[in-house]
Amino acid sequence: MDINGFEQVVERYLNGQATNEDLLLIEQWLQQTGNKEYELTAEKKKIIAARLLPRLKAITQTAAPEARKPLYLFPKRWMRIAAAILVLITTGTLGWIYRQPLADRIAPVAMNTVKAGPYEIKKVQLPDQTIVTLNTGASISFPAAYHGNQRTATIEGEVFFEIATDKHKPFIVHTPSLDVTVLGTSFVVKEQSQSATVSVITGKVKVAAAEQPLAALEAGRQVQYNKQSRKAALQPVDVQQVMAWTRHSFSFQEVPLEQVLKAIAQKWNVKLELPGVASGKEFSGDFSNNDSLDDMMAALALATSIHWEKNGAGIIRITYP
Repeated sequence: MDINGFEQVVERYLNGQATNEDLLLIEQWLQQTGNKEYELTAEKKKIIAARLLPRLKAITQTAAPEARKPLYLFPKRWMRIAAAILVLITTGTLGWIYRQPLADRIAPVAMNTVKAGPYEIKKVQLPDQTIVTLNTGASISFPAAYHGNQRTATIEGEVFFEIATDKHKPFIVHTPSLDVTVLGTSFVVKEQSQSATVSVITGKVKVAAAEQPLAALEAGRQVQYNKQSRKAALQPVDVQQVMAWTRHSFSFQEVPLEQVLKAIAQKWNVKLELPGVASGKEFSGDFSNNDSLDDMMAALALATSIHWEKNGAGIIRITYP
């Protein structure tokens, strides 16, 4: 039974509608707590019971079932149940094994989501020191801290991972269609509408779709998964070509000049003064991580013949030919 099922057991118990099976589970724990009484708030006892009771099921199954009288709920008896659970998980073996999953259920770790802008290529550092590069429009969600025995992140779009090595905690990347498992390596995951691709730069990764293994990839290999046919194709990959976009900070393909200018201005936190009429020009090109504001503006001027100048207030004034 999963956590939702046990929460239903607790609700039935609180409402006096528990079944014989529900009562058996709870009474077994009453036997082990004796006649001790504990002081717990109503809110605390319900949180403890609803969230932690599922972890006790395996242990209670070892006790021999007996015929029992119907059990009715009394406040003190309920507090003993909650306290017995609390004592066990804080002092016993079960508490040690499940300490982090239980803590995460009671006080979930906050999730962070980062998304690259329409033309932006963005770097992000995860809590375990893993470095992630998001291609234009890509996003990643990850916990504010990693606990337990694995690290996870969920992505959309194209993302390059440089995984911090931790042999005790595999890193699992989830996409809408794939799961990629690694220990310490670098690879590119690209999720598209019809397909998903994993390209390994260094190390090894395991790729699965809907919990079905697709491939175990080494460096220089790629798997492409067709979402419609649910078939996977393995092939060698040009590592330098796959990684080319990660060395850029912006990427534009036939984008109206005004949008390019606004994206650059936003990146450098400067103001623009544009002519009242659109230029009708488009720009295609990439800017590297080392390009300064002046470098970008000089490249735009060369490619589109615009004129630009920055006044004393830091405002960039644009004029068209």
